[in-house]
Amino acid sequence: MPVEPNELTATEALASIRAGTLTSEALVRSCLARIEQREPDVRAWVNVDPEAAIAEAIERDAQPPIGPLHGLPVGFKDIIDTVDLPTEYGSSIYPSHQPAGDAACVALVRAAGGVVLGKTVTTEFAYVHPNKTRHPRNLAHTPGGSSSGSAASVADCMVPLAFGTQTGGSIIRPASFCGVVGYKPTFGQFSYAGVKLLAPALDTLGGMGRCVADIGLLRAAMLGAPTVETLGRAPRVALYPTPWWERADRASQQAVQRCAEVITNAGGDVCEVDLGAAFAELAQLNPLIMTYEGNRALAHEYARHADKLSDDLKTGMQPGQKISYASYTEALDKASRHRAHLAIAMADIDALLVPSAVGEAPVGFATTGDSIFNRAWTTIGVPCVTLPGAVGPNQLPVGVQFIGKPHDDDHLLSVAQWVEERQS
Repeated sequence: MPVEPNELTATEALASIRAGTLTSEALVRSCLARIEQREPDVRAWVNVDPEAAIAEAIERDAQPPIGPLHGLPVGFKDIIDTVDLPTEYGSSIYPSHQPAGDAACVALVRAAGGVVLGKTVTTEFAYVHPNKTRHPRNLAHTPGGSSSGSAASVADCMVPLAFGTQTGGSIIRPASFCGVVGYKPTFGQFSYAGVKLLAPALDTLGGMGRCVADIGLLRAAMLGAPTVETLGRAPRVALYPTPWWERADRASQQAVQRCAEVITNAGGDVCEVDLGAAFAELAQLNPLIMTYEGNRALAHEYARHADKLSDDLKTGMQPGQKISYASYTEALDKASRHRAHLAIAMADIDALLVPSAVGEAPVGFATTGDSIFNRAWTTIGVPCVTLPGAVGPNQLPVGVQFIGKPHDDDHLLSVAQWVEERQS
């Protein structure tokens, strides 16, 4: 059967547009048709303006390529400001709220030739209160969060690329659950201007696509970075079970072990690394920093609209009201020391291989899943990539996660692409 334009990866679609065999308008219309067909079930979007997206695509088709995303539609998590679409932050406090300008990442996507397709569903202020999105492969399961709509929309071929954010596990976990490639950069690499932050010391803007090369396109647009380069040798990867290995179910553990076998069988070196017993404390430092900063980031909402905040948010944030400034700064200092220690421990290691999540997406919508395998890496600000490839007992995706040294994102993506090519 012929492949529909919306089913192409971003890399494939871009190549077709450049070759003249596909127009941006045809690609956008195909994505919009998929949204019309599936949105009543999947519920991945908050706002889509088909006419505006088609008009922007027609404009791209009428001009020579202006950047690395030329003609590609992109989705944006609804805590990211857009000048021509409402931004509601997943909260009833901001119905139809219209920002005065685009967030930096939106403006950079437009400057790179991308087309703004719409705003994807987020949990309330990108915290824990679930929203309406369902898992595209099984509507009875959560897609994860807080970047729920971004993961589900990319997985369901509604859009080839989407932005998300991560404070605990909000990119890697839903990407793993939905079976797409998720990327959390080194902390601070992508500009946060125009993004509503919950915890400024943790929040990281990243993205999701359907192959590693797609992530390289985002980095090219955001940073002028090169696209993902071919790794010139087999990598040295450390299988790190983490202090929380027993929290992972059999499917997640097997996914990591099988990935290690793929690397070894392809000529790579799989070794071990010991980050010490103290590394386990990062799982507790993450919510400490998050709730301390979250109470301050949402000061206006607490002061003027507390009645419209969910019980999940108020209960989850309550411990942060009792955390002292000294405890907060001590947590930041500990995170900094762990970051430095990891860089030393990984001196001759290309990447760590760890679980992406405790397993496949859980059934129901009371939560968006457990972020235990993401908190440490977010807290110390290192780059992370999750790759799909395995399935769990409910035939839902189970990913594996690769961790890189701070600011070693380009190399980490090359390692991930090397593994991706050998998994397929």
